[in-house]
Amino acid sequence: MKKIIITNRRYFQSFGPTRYMMNIKPMLEADNIEVIPFSVKRSNNFNTKYEKYFVNAPYGEDILYFNNAKINALQKLKIFSNCIYSFEAKSKITQLLKETKPDLVYLLTIVNDISPSVIDACKKLNIPVVMRLSDYFMICGNYHMMNNNQLCNLCGKNPLNCIKNRCVKNSFFPSLTRSLSIIIHNMLKIYDYIDAFICPCTFMKNALVNAGYPEKKIFKLNSFISSEDYKACYDNKNYVLYFGRLSPEKGVIYLIEAKKYITEKIPLYIVGDSNNHDYVNSLHNKIKNLKLQDITFLGRKQGDELKSIIAGSKFTIIPSICPDNSPMSALESMACAKPVIASRIGGLPEQIIDNETGFLIPEKSPKILAEKIEYLWKNNNLIKKMGLSARKHIEKNFSPDNHYKELIKIFSNCIKKHKEK
Repeated sequence: MKKIIITNRRYFQSFGPTRYMMNIKPMLEADNIEVIPFSVKRSNNFNTKYEKYFVNAPYGEDILYFNNAKINALQKLKIFSNCIYSFEAKSKITQLLKETKPDLVYLLTIVNDISPSVIDACKKLNIPVVMRLSDYFMICGNYHMMNNNQLCNLCGKNPLNCIKNRCVKNSFFPSLTRSLSIIIHNMLKIYDYIDAFICPCTFMKNALVNAGYPEKKIFKLNSFISSEDYKACYDNKNYVLYFGRLSPEKGVIYLIEAKKYITEKIPLYIVGDSNNHDYVNSLHNKIKNLKLQDITFLGRKQGDELKSIIAGSKFTIIPSICPDNSPMSALESMACAKPVIASRIGGLPEQIIDNETGFLIPEKSPKILAEKIEYLWKNNNLIKKMGLSARKHIEKNFSPDNHYKELIKIFSNCIKKHKEK
C-alpha cells in the first residue's frame, strides 16, 4: 500500500472526524503511505496541493452552516440536490483518482457537502473503499437516532418517518432532503460497493446490522488517543467539567437540572459552543429560572488550553441522551486521569467501566446524576483511584498502535479481495 485518499467534509481544525483524520494521517505517513485529502474548499483549510480538486463550498468558503447562509430558492434547490447526489463531487474525485491512482479510498464524513456520489466514482475505477462511521446518517434522518428527544430507529425501517416527524431542524424541507437521501441511496444500492464499514462501538455495529447491512462487512474498531499527549493529573482546582457540543442530544440541560438537587457548593464549568442559539439561550434561561450558582460557560476551547481545563477538573460529566458512538471527551478525560460520570447509552458503556473508571447512569436522570456528582466530589481518594484506573484503561485499550494495526489489516484485506475479483 503506497497511497490512500482520505475524504472528509472538513479540512481544517474541527471536532470529531476531522480530529481523527489529522491523528491518523501522520501515522499512515510514518508508515511510508502517502495520504491525499479530498474535501470542500474553505478559507481556513490546511494547505494542500490537492485543493484544486476540492468541492466548492455550498454557501461560500467562509460560511459553515445553512442557517447563516443568505441564498435564494434556486440556490437552496441546488444545495438540497447536491446533498443527495453531487455530480460535482463525483467529477472532482474522479479527476483526483485518475491523477493519483490510490490503492484505497478511506471515507470519513461525506454527508451533505460531498455526498455518496464519490462511492460511484470509486466503483467505476474499481478502487477499494472503506468507510468509518461517526454518526448514524445512513439509517437516521437527523444522524443521532433521536426523535423528539427519544431514542428512535424508525428511519432504519422507513425513512419517510423523518418527514412525518420533521426530525431535521423540526422543518419540512431539511427532513424531506434527508429522507430522500436515504431512500435514493438505498434504491441505488450505493453502499453495496463499500468493502468495509468501521464502527467505533458495538451499539453502532448492531444498529447497522438491524437495518439490513451485512455483518461480515462491519468491523468494530475503538477510537484512539495518544496518552503521551496528555499529562495524567491527580490534583485539581475544585470544579467539575462538561466539554463538548452544546446541542439537545448532548443532554446538558439535564446536567443543569441536576445542580438543583446538589446541596454542596460544586462549581460547574461548561466548555463548548453551538450554532443552535435557541438551545444555548434555553440553557441560560434554565439556570436563571432555577436560580443556580457556580455554573460558568467558557465557550469553545481547544489544544493545550482545553487540556489544561480538563487536567484542572476533579472529574468530567457526559450526560448524553443520544447513543454517542465514541465521544473523544471520554477518552481525553481518562487520558488526563479523570473519572467520568456518563449516560449508559450508545458506546459510552464500552469506554467507561462502571465503578472503576467512573460511573454510568440512566440518561435523563438529573437526581441520580446529582447523587453521583456529590458522592464523587466528597471522595478524593476514590477520585484518585478511579483516575489511575482510567489512565491505565486508556493506555491498554485505546492506544494508537492498537487502532492502527487493526485498521491496516482491514485496508490490506480489502485491497487483496479487490485484486482477487
